[in-house]
Amino acid sequence: MADAESTERRLLENVELGTLLACYGGLLTEKQREALRLHCGEDLSLTEIADAMSVSRQNVHELITRSQEKLRRYERALHLAGQAQSTRQGLSGAIAALDAGRVAESRRMLTRLLTALDEEEPSDGV
Repeated sequence: MADAESTERRLLENVELGTLLACYGGLLTEKQREALRLHCGEDLSLTEIADAMSVSRQNVHELITRSQEKLRRYERALHLAGQAQSTRQGLSGAIAALDAGRVAESRRMLTRLLTALDEEEPSDGV
């Protein structure tokens, strides 16, 4: 039971980090992106990553830890991943409503999404 919970927790963390990496990866160094990609995307161990990157296991651990913290700081400040997930869920709901023939409901959902997107944009357009 504990192993299943641990595996599920790790999988959820990898999905979260993959999403954050997709949103903010360009703000990381190449080494940070590569270490996270290998760790989360390829599910390599710290030792395997250390061998692939020709650095120590400790260096990989610190690199991944700092990178994860950096990605989470970006998300706390900018909320891009959360907004993308919310928009994705809203669009899925609107499509489901259309598929079920609930056109008015789908229109309301899409209008709410557009309004939310408009409110997110700064007034100066930047």
